Amino acid sequence: MSDIAAEIAIRDLVARYIDAVNRHHQDDWAATWSENAHWDLAGMEVTGRDAIVGLWVGAMSTFEFALMMLNSGTVKVDGNTATGRWYVTEHLKPGEGDPSLTLGVYDDEYALEDGEWRFTKRTYHIMYTGAADYSGTFNAYRPG
Repeated sequence: MSDIAAEIAIRDLVARYIDAVNRHHQDDWAATWSENAHWDLAGMEVTGRDAIVGLWVGAMSTFEFALMMLNSGTVKVDGNTATGRWYVTEHLKPGEGDPSLTLGVYDDEYALEDGEWRFTKRTYHIMYTGAADYSGTFNAYRPG
């Protein structure tokens, strides 16, 4: 697979991930992960697809409404592995409490498995969380 084809496939992977989040579609979301992947969701870390899906299902169950939007991203391909960084915006309405806005960034690692790119590691950093008027908490993000 050429680097260009790989980058397009990885960009599609990220889009499918976000689409599954917005549809609350557990099976489609789970299919984006490698079997032994690692997910660091702003400090909550789990390893293995089943544990990752369990964390996601639990987190999503707390929201009456959740919409994730992809802002921009980069991909660097190295054979059958790759890395990426993606900036996202989340509009969240918990079952109880006020709506909030979250600005975040994913640092990713990917692998080509059985002809498909999957996440092997995702680390989510929250850059801002709070009210849409930006009166909430800002966190500096300085990638390594």
